[in-house]
Amino acid sequence: MLYAKSLEERYGRRPMMFTTNGFETYFWDDESYPQRKVSSIFSKNDLQKLMNRRQERKDLSTIRIDDKITDRYYQKEAIRAVCDSLVQGHRKNLLVMATGTGKTRTASSLTDVLSRGGYVTNVLFLADRTALVKQAKDDFKNYLPDMSLCNLLSNKEDKNARIIFSTYPTMLNVIDSEKTEDGQRLFSPSHFDLIIVDEAHRSIFKKYRTIFEYFDSIVVGLTATPKTDVDRNTYDFFEMEHGVPTYAYDYETAVNHDYVLVPYFNIETSTKFLEEGISYEELDEKDKERYEDDFGDDEGNMPEFVPSPTMNKFVFNEKTVDLVLQDLMENGIKVEGGDRIGKTIIFAQNKTHAEFILERFNKLYPKLKGGFAKRITCEDTYAQSVIDEFKIANKPPYIAVSVDMMDTGIDVPEVVNLVFFKKVRSKTKFWQMIGRGTRLCKDQTFVDRQDGEYTDKKRFYIFDYCGNFEYFRENKEGIEVKDTESLSEKSFSKRVRLIQNLQSSDFLGTEYQNWRSELVSTVLQQVQSLNKELVAVHMQLRHVEKFEKQEAFTCISEQDYHDLSRHVAPLVTMDDKDEYAKRFDNLMYGLMIAQMEMLPGFKKAKNQVYTLMGALEQKAIIPKIKEKLSLIQTVTTDEFWASGDILLFEKIREELRDLIKLTVDEGTGKRPIMTSLADPILSRKEGDILDAAYDFEDYRLKVNRYIEQHKDHIAIWKLRNNVKLESGDYQALESIFTKELGDEEDYKREFGDTPFGLLIRKIAKLEHEAAMKAFSKFINDESLNQQQIVFVKKIVDYVEQNGYIENITELMKPPFDKPMSFVKLFDSKRQAEIVKLVNEIKENAVEVAG
Repeated sequence: MLYAKSLEERYGRRPMMFTTNGFETYFWDDESYPQRKVSSIFSKNDLQKLMNRRQERKDLSTIRIDDKITDRYYQKEAIRAVCDSLVQGHRKNLLVMATGTGKTRTASSLTDVLSRGGYVTNVLFLADRTALVKQAKDDFKNYLPDMSLCNLLSNKEDKNARIIFSTYPTMLNVIDSEKTEDGQRLFSPSHFDLIIVDEAHRSIFKKYRTIFEYFDSIVVGLTATPKTDVDRNTYDFFEMEHGVPTYAYDYETAVNHDYVLVPYFNIETSTKFLEEGISYEELDEKDKERYEDDFGDDEGNMPEFVPSPTMNKFVFNEKTVDLVLQDLMENGIKVEGGDRIGKTIIFAQNKTHAEFILERFNKLYPKLKGGFAKRITCEDTYAQSVIDEFKIANKPPYIAVSVDMMDTGIDVPEVVNLVFFKKVRSKTKFWQMIGRGTRLCKDQTFVDRQDGEYTDKKRFYIFDYCGNFEYFRENKEGIEVKDTESLSEKSFSKRVRLIQNLQSSDFLGTEYQNWRSELVSTVLQQVQSLNKELVAVHMQLRHVEKFEKQEAFTCISEQDYHDLSRHVAPLVTMDDKDEYAKRFDNLMYGLMIAQMEMLPGFKKAKNQVYTLMGALEQKAIIPKIKEKLSLIQTVTTDEFWASGDILLFEKIREELRDLIKLTVDEGTGKRPIMTSLADPILSRKEGDILDAAYDFEDYRLKVNRYIEQHKDHIAIWKLRNNVKLESGDYQALESIFTKELGDEEDYKREFGDTPFGLLIRKIAKLEHEAAMKAFSKFINDESLNQQQIVFVKKIVDYVEQNGYIENITELMKPPFDKPMSFVKLFDSKRQAEIVKLVNEIKENAVEVAG
C-alpha cells in the first residue's frame, strides 16, 4: 500500500497491486473491488484494459436498457439487480428465472448494458451441451447483431471475437492447449470480463471449477432450478445466502400473474406393469403362453415375477407402449383443425426404449411414413440435425422421442404435449423437463378437449405414465444424484488413507512397512506424473510440489490427508484400462480401511467380495480362474475373515484384480426382452397440479422489495444507520415479517434463525456515514500509522457492504490478512478496541434498547 501510494504521488495514477507467495496470488484494485485471489499476475495488455476502464466506466443506472432486446419488466429488474450488485462490489450473481421467461435474452441485454457502461469488453458464455451452445449463439446474434461472436466448438470462427460460446470441456481444453503466436495462452486469466453460466444448476461445482478459478471475471449464473444439495449447492458457488439469488422470477408468477408462460394440464395414468410389475400367476392363459416364450431360457427356466423397475429398461411390452402412443394421438393437443398432433416430446428411459417406441409408432401409424416421429439420443450421429428440424414449426418430425437430449435448455414454443415415459426423481430435472412446454406460441391454432379450437397457446399437456407427479407430491425435494468421484480419484485417496493408517504402532513390522513403501511409491509416481502446464494442476501447485517429494510421506498428518484427497486426488488418472480391476482395487482398499478403522462399511464390502468370488467359481473352467481357484475358495472360508489379515486382503486384491472382468458377460448384461401382454390401467386422474416447486416470492417480491421500498421506515432506517432498535421497532419488524409478508414458517424456511435486524442489514447494508462514524474516534487517533488506518478502512468498507461482521475471526481472513495481519498490526489494547467496535455494530442490529 505504501509503495502504491508513492507511485501514485509520483506518477499521478493509482497502480493495481499484486501480492504473491509463489503459490497464491492476490489482486487488488482498491478503486474498484476488494482484494481477491487470482490465478496469476495479469498481462500488460489486460492491466492496460483494466486501467482504461477506470475512466471508461459509467453510472450503470444511467445506461438505458434496449427495449428491442428486453422489454418485459422482470427482465429489466433482473438486469438492474445485477448492475446494482456489481456497483456494490459483488462479482458473482445468480438469476433464477422460470424456463421460458427469456434467460438468454436477459443475458444478452445485460451484456449490452455492461458493455455500453464500460464494465465489460470480452464475454464467455458457457453451456453444458453442444445444442445449447449453438442455440445461445444464434439468440445472441439476433439480439446483438453488431457484436462479433464465436462458437469454439466449430473451430471455424474468429477466436478474438467479443463474445465466445463454449461447452465446459472445450473451454478447459482451450485454456490448456491453445496458444498465441508468441507461445502465450490464447485466453489470459483476465481476458474475459464477464462469464455467463447457462443452466447454472449443472456442471460447475467440481469438474469444471478450474475454469472459474483461472479466469478473473464477473460471473452471472442463469437457472430455473437452483440446486441446494450440500455437495454442490448453487448458492454456495455464487457466494449467496441459501434461497436468496440476485433476482428471482418464478413459474407461478409468470403463469398466473404476468401470463408470459402457459400452464400445464397433467394426465396421470397408472398401469399394472409400470406400477406393480408383471406376475406370471396373474396373467390369463394366452398371456401366460406368451410370457413363457419370451421370458423362458433354453432350459425352460423363467422368472415368476418381473419387478416394475425393469420395465422400459430391458423389458419392453408392446401393449404398454401402444397404450401410451394411442392415448397421446387421441387425447393430446392437436393442430391443423385437429387433424395432426401438435409438437410432442416423449421422454424415454434409454436408447433401446426410444427405438422400441419408434418401432411401435410406425406399426400403429404406417401412413405417417416413418418421418413423423424421430429418436434423439446423444449416440445418434445426426442428433443436432433432428433437433434443428424439430424446431421448425409445421414441419416433421412432430414427435421427438428423447433420451436426455431434450430434457433441458431446448426452446421449441410449438411443443404442446410432453409424455413422461420414465421415472424422474431429481426435482431439478423434473421441473426442467416440464419447462419444455411452457413457452408461449402466438398466432398458431390449437385444438384440445377443454376449449376446442383456439388461437395462441393456452396450455400444454403432460401425460405421466410413471408416477412422477405422485412422487413429487410426497417428496417435494426429490432425490438429487450426487457428484461422483472417478475410480482413479477414489483409489488414490484410499491409498493415502492406508499409508496414514500404516504409520501406527500396530503395523511397524517389516512386511507392513514394505507394503506401505509400495503404496507410497505408487502415490508418489501419480503425483510426479502430473503435467504442471495444465491449468487445473497449476492451480494446485502448492500441494503438487509438496507431495511430489518422498519426504512428504514420512508421516502423513490429517491435514496432509485432507489436502491430498481434496486438492490432488481430482487431478490424478490411472493408465490402467481395466475398469473392473480398478473397481476391485477400490473395493478392497475400502475393505482394508474399514477393517483397520473398525467402520460399519466392512460388512457390505465383505458381502461384495463374497459375491465376486462366487461369480469367479462359477467360471472355474476358464484357465486363468482355474489357476487361482484355491485362493478364490480360501476367501469364502470363515477362517479367512476371522484372521482380519490386512496383508492377506492385499494379496487377494493383487492376485485376483485381473480376473474380475471375467465375471462380466459379454455385451450390455441382461438381454432386452420384447413381449406383448395386456397391461391393465389401474387409475387415471387429470388436472391435479403440484404446489410451487421453488419459493422465492418472500425474498424477491416481499422481503427484498419491502426493504428497498421502505428504507425510510423507522426501524429499517435505524438499522441502516447503526442505531439500536427499541421494543416498538422490533415489534413492527416482527409484524411485517411474520404477519404482513408471510408467517413464521415462511420466515424460518427462507432465513432460518437469522434475526430480523441482521437480515435487513444484509439486504439494505450499512450507510457509509454510519460505518465511518462508528470508527471515527479510532481513525482520528493521531498515533495510528498508515497501514493501521488502511486496515481500519478495510473494516469500514466490509461492514458497509455486508452490514456487519459475523465473527471476529473474519479479521484473520482475506481481505484483512494482507499485507500484514490484524495481530501484527495492532497491540492487544487496540485489538480489543477494534473487536469491541465490530461487535457493537452487529449487536446494534440484534439487541433492543431498554
